[in-house]
Amino acid sequence: MTAIVSFIVVIGVLILIHELGHFLVAKRFGVKIEKFSIGFGPKIFSKTVGETEYRLSWIPLGGYVKMLGESDPEKVAPEDLPRSFSSLSVSRRMAIASAGPVANFFLAILLFATVFWTGLPVMEAVVGQVLPGSPAAAAGMMKGDRILSVNRQPVTRWDDLRRIIEHQGGREVRLSVQRGDKTLPFLIVPRIQPGKNLFGEVVQQGKIGVGPLGSFVTLRYGFSEGLGLAVIKSWRIATINVLSLGKMITGDISPKNLGGPILIAQMSAKAAESGLSNLLVFMGFVSVTLGVMNLLPIPVLDGGHLLFLAAEGVMRKPPSIRVRELSMQVGFVILLTIMVYAFYNDIMRVFGSAR
Repeated sequence: MTAIVSFIVVIGVLILIHELGHFLVAKRFGVKIEKFSIGFGPKIFSKTVGETEYRLSWIPLGGYVKMLGESDPEKVAPEDLPRSFSSLSVSRRMAIASAGPVANFFLAILLFATVFWTGLPVMEAVVGQVLPGSPAAAAGMMKGDRILSVNRQPVTRWDDLRRIIEHQGGREVRLSVQRGDKTLPFLIVPRIQPGKNLFGEVVQQGKIGVGPLGSFVTLRYGFSEGLGLAVIKSWRIATINVLSLGKMITGDISPKNLGGPILIAQMSAKAAESGLSNLLVFMGFVSVTLGVMNLLPIPVLDGGHLLFLAAEGVMRKPPSIRVRELSMQVGFVILLTIMVYAFYNDIMRVFGSAR
């Protein structure tokens, strides 16, 4: 039940913000909005306010903003042409099409910044285990040592320590360590060992043979610093998404890593159970992913619309209705195939973990 509620909340908020981006920019340009829907399919309920029908529909896997003249510009009455989507310049129509993904990116930045401002629980860089025969053991490191810096780079979080050491395999590093009331220097050469990167690929990484104590501390940042870190985190997640897609296409990583609604529901439930900060971080991650996915050049997505508009801008005329219809059909098949495959992966994960 927690998974279902968490999924509805997470996806509902992200879809609302996405469609609100399209809605607000279209309104700003004077376009008449006929429908604003969260979800697809039959409606659960609807309410017409002014000239727009606001509805909630049964399939919570997306939403849409129906604008006058968007799909059938030839049927717009002459007196309504000034308020139709098709009457706008290409640049303004591109602004409306891109507003949804942009809204998702802004939401992610706000969510991450909120976590940075209010407090981010992080694992401290405190040694909890020293492996026998490891470079750290040979250098004399002990359980309870607090890592202060690596090669004069300040270290607060265990992830910072791991990230720096992984890139220093075979090269001497200087650690500053607090032990009790003393600060001790250590010179260690990380051992090169095979490990896995973010994409699950086997790579060579530097290891010194220590494990974390598992203690946590809450870090809080000022307004500007927190906002800057949020922008950086959003950019990194977007980059990882793009690289992951590229590696799936080239076959470098398995498409079995692709997740669907069941995986999102499971992860959102875990994030909700582990605290508000983790839930906000998870929502930010999914929001960036949603923004990136919608920019893919698949006709039924925002990226597909942008592709058509770019073609119109170059050719000085829109693609024919026949071309657009065929492209939309192909795009729908592609998107449906991806969704079915992601759903299949989800089911296999559930049955695989139940064995």
